[in-house]
Amino acid sequence: MRHPTKYFIWNKLSDFRRGSHYNMDASSSGIQLANIQQEEGYYYSRLLDTREKQMQWHRLLVEGETISESSIRVWIYTSESPMIYAEDKEWNVENVLGDTTISQKEKQRLFQPYLVRVIDNPKDCLLHDVQGRYLWFCIRFVAQSGRSPSIMKMKWIFPKNTWLQYLPDIYQDNQESASFVERYLGMFQSLYQDMTAAIWKVPQYLDADVVTGPFLEWLTSWISVEDSYLWNEEQLRYLLKHGIELYHKRGTVQYLEEMVRLYTGRSPFIVEQHDLEAYLDQSGYAEELRILYGADNYTFTVIVDCEKQISNRDYQVLTRIIEQAKPAHMESNIIVLEPYIFLDQHSYLGINSVLGRYGTLVLDGQSSIPFAALTEPER
Repeated sequence: MRHPTKYFIWNKLSDFRRGSHYNMDASSSGIQLANIQQEEGYYYSRLLDTREKQMQWHRLLVEGETISESSIRVWIYTSESPMIYAEDKEWNVENVLGDTTISQKEKQRLFQPYLVRVIDNPKDCLLHDVQGRYLWFCIRFVAQSGRSPSIMKMKWIFPKNTWLQYLPDIYQDNQESASFVERYLGMFQSLYQDMTAAIWKVPQYLDADVVTGPFLEWLTSWISVEDSYLWNEEQLRYLLKHGIELYHKRGTVQYLEEMVRLYTGRSPFIVEQHDLEAYLDQSGYAEELRILYGADNYTFTVIVDCEKQISNRDYQVLTRIIEQAKPAHMESNIIVLEPYIFLDQHSYLGINSVLGRYGTLVLDGQSSIPFAALTEPER
């Protein structure tokens, strides 16, 4: 009968800190030597309880960095009780593991009768010969060339489920041959389980709220987002979520407005030549309008009112975004509004300028002389 897969995992700072350390440093990125000058360090785990007697362990997965063939060594201990016996005395394993006053050598001596496996530089190991309800382990780190090995993640998987149980009884009758077949099939079983786990995680890689970094940029390339490095992650998520909707608007004023708003945080004003036709026949306006907005029918003006002054890089990025969003046969003028008035230039009442009354100058360290002011002549 197939049993559900369970596991113990170390991948957080709190996980690593629950063990006892000897010249080891635990951080959010895992464990490593605290002082490489001492060359050696030990880490003892907490006691793992599977709550089932004679549990047969299945697999150990480790993610980290090794330096040489002996830079990391793991001792695995098991028992059927949380109490062990040594020197005619009963010891509580949990207490021994957590007691930093007991030396590392003394702990190894007490645990020696319960040692079942020693592994050098573990990455992916089958644990078919490891059996016991309770399991604990010790890791030794050895520094070399001024560097410390490290472990970022450990996963202990149980119970043992092998493909041998699906074969005819003839393959299971002989214990020696069955052990070989079991271990041989275990390699392919591990590959199959890893591939299955990766397949089950595929939806996570397609969820805009979950994916990050380069993979998020790669996903946005599916919806023809060019130069994804121009956008931050939140903006890329928006583009990914609204990709179909935006794709239908490409080449339109609405699409251009939305892309500029997404980057600057404020909607732009877009002036096309047909918007000016009603004013071109009026005397006194035609020349000014041509100066401000151009005279070419295939030219439009994007007026951007930013909350804060944009840098040269922001302006270049904005130019690139507009270039990608506009129809290929059109040319664009980009105007970034400044918060003051210049006559005969882009000054818009209620947008980047207001009518008001200037107060008298006060030298209080907070006021300043206005940029420009109109005053009545003295009588």
